[in-house]
Amino acid sequence: MSLCRTNYPACVVPFSARNHRLTTPRAGRPRSAVTAAQRRPKSRDVVDVLGVKIVSGKLAPGDLLPTEAQLSRRLGISRPSLREGLKALAQKGLIEGRTRRGTVVCDRWHWDVLDADVLRWLAAAPPDPAFFMDLLDVRVIFEPAAARMAAARASPEQILAIERAFEAMAAALPDDVESCCAHDLAFHELITSATGNRLLIRFAAAIRTALLAAFRLSSNARASYENSLAEHFAVARAIRTRSPDAAEQAMRDLLAGTARDLAPAYEKLLPAAPARRRTASAAGPPRHR
Repeated sequence: MSLCRTNYPACVVPFSARNHRLTTPRAGRPRSAVTAAQRRPKSRDVVDVLGVKIVSGKLAPGDLLPTEAQLSRRLGISRPSLREGLKALAQKGLIEGRTRRGTVVCDRWHWDVLDADVLRWLAAAPPDPAFFMDLLDVRVIFEPAAARMAAARASPEQILAIERAFEAMAAALPDDVESCCAHDLAFHELITSATGNRLLIRFAAAIRTALLAAFRLSSNARASYENSLAEHFAVARAIRTRSPDAAEQAMRDLLAGTARDLAPAYEKLLPAAPARRRTASAAGPPRHR
């Protein structure tokens, strides 16, 4: 399908639902959701319950966690399972044990923000403008370079996949913004994949949850995506024509547009953000306008 078309039918859906057969369990071996839940390690309950409270701000940096005995009773788990969960949270940088004080919540700067659980909790928590500004900064650093490499290295099949993701994104508007977000994510991931750089590909996979959450953050998502279609088209066209310089610049323009479109959502949330982030952060949307 040509990129030159003005209408973009949803001829290809990258995220089509898979068909799963429903099978009847064999007699004498009943399976149930309860059985599956029982197989879940109790330590995971500790990780999720406390992790969500910390990332959402219900437990603030410097807060002292209850004693092991208290946590064990509240969560209804054994001390060994509790310790295993606390150890996992410590490895993620969310808590640390301190002599004669107990276990305290760490400052956000210590969090492993590339950890899959931490990213999942951040995406589900009330939006943190500072985090999403940092994410935009990271994108400005690596995505233009990825577009440049994709223009030089992408296979014909990869170029077609990028075009199809763009067409599916455009076809989703104006009625299905959620689908548009999903295809937008695919568009960017396919460009990174076309670089052939394994480190970049793994990094993009690590931040995909946060990236999708950023797409959803904008309070004016529908207008944002309609306004950015031309910018996405320019990136795809530059990759098809094997124009690395044009691809890099088109991606820079696209990200500047993203900053512009998301600025209203960030500004609504900024009053709740720490004051130091307003002056110390180099990731705020105004830098990319």
